[in-house]
Amino acid sequence: MLSYLKMNFAINYFKRLCIIISFLIIGCNYDNEENGVETKLEIDSGISKFADQDPSNDVFMQGFWWDSYKDLKLRNYASYFEFIGDQIITLSNANIDLIWFPPPSEGEGMGYHPRKLFDFNSSHGSSNELKKLLEKIQSRKMHAMADLVFNHRVGTSTWTDFTDPYWSCESICINDEGFTDPNAFGVKPCGDIDEGFGWDGARDLNHQSQEVQKGLKEYLVQLKDLGFDSWRYDFTKGFPAKYVGEYNYSNSYYYSVGEYWDIDLPKILNWINATSKSLEGQVNTPSSSFDFPLKYNLKEAIVNKNYDKLNSASSIIENQNFKKFAVTFLDNHDTGCINRSDCDNLFSKNNSEIIKGYAYLLTHPGIPMIWIYHYLFNDPSGKLKKDINDLILIRKEKKIKSNSEVQIIEIKNGNSGYYIAEIDEKLLIKIGDGPYQANSNWRMIKSGEGFVIWEK
Repeated sequence: MLSYLKMNFAINYFKRLCIIISFLIIGCNYDNEENGVETKLEIDSGISKFADQDPSNDVFMQGFWWDSYKDLKLRNYASYFEFIGDQIITLSNANIDLIWFPPPSEGEGMGYHPRKLFDFNSSHGSSNELKKLLEKIQSRKMHAMADLVFNHRVGTSTWTDFTDPYWSCESICINDEGFTDPNAFGVKPCGDIDEGFGWDGARDLNHQSQEVQKGLKEYLVQLKDLGFDSWRYDFTKGFPAKYVGEYNYSNSYYYSVGEYWDIDLPKILNWINATSKSLEGQVNTPSSSFDFPLKYNLKEAIVNKNYDKLNSASSIIENQNFKKFAVTFLDNHDTGCINRSDCDNLFSKNNSEIIKGYAYLLTHPGIPMIWIYHYLFNDPSGKLKKDINDLILIRKEKKIKSNSEVQIIEIKNGNSGYYIAEIDEKLLIKIGDGPYQANSNWRMIKSGEGFVIWEK
């Protein structure tokens, strides 16, 4: 009888324990969603089976949006770095290869007016938090891209007093506002004439100065020591492309892309070409460029139903010799109109149009970049995120690359129109609401609102 009671007690205890554990699991899996992102715990799939050192296979993620460091969606996190660290398993499970981060140095707000280049305590978090985040990324065999603001800096207490590192008056272009504006205070700039477009509100750097060149090269060394291995050059219209070639040649890196914000394709291609050599003529891999013409063509095609814009030969990926140097995207921190009022470049707020855009990007040449705001916040149901994950997996499994071949099959404009193309003789894609029946050589593998993908 005693042994029976002991056994019965053990069974009841075990049942209660199971109930408690179940509640704990549910509580952990669905912790809270106050910060605007689902915090359901995700099973760690480990390092992506597609991880390698070949960027032509990659899918990028821009990991921030405007004022993300102070967005209320992150209010339950100590810093932006802590927030993004909490997403690394999710992004690794989704087979994201590279994450682009905001300017890492101490500066104004988002960091696009850098102040102390060598101080990595910023609005986004502490240098220790950044280093731990980058170590986590490296442990997943992923890559981290630093946003390089090389066109300009701001002073520490005046318009022109640069500290950490200190640079002299020769580091600032002599036609900068610091020299020409009567309200300026501090040391007068005494460098060379600006070789590119000026940027008011910050001091335009004189890239002819050995002091500037040496300082920026040392900056790249420090960024690599932190754990970055890739570069995004901000506002590349502000200084000649040959300096990008020089800075890239000075240090090894995984990937480089420049923000040459223009819809004039020949200008962008010329910029890419001009980054292929150092100042002394040593040959280097050209930097890639964001495909701004494609961004605007996609809006015309998907939002305005003018699908023939995707056959206009006006984007980087439509150029046979340059498509491998294209980073394709729908929106970013500047164009996405989040937390800012000076933005009118939004691709779309409609999730059904956004997924059509990603269906195009993730099946076509160039290196596709997903915007984390779309991925985490645009669709609380999680459907958009799941669809993007499916599209990434299709791209990876079918080995679609930055230089993949596209054969346009048919284009029809209008509300019942579509764009139909074959990629590498592996995939057939339809984007648009019009009816289309693929022949028996093709099997449908993914469909969504306004798009269908078949495999051969």
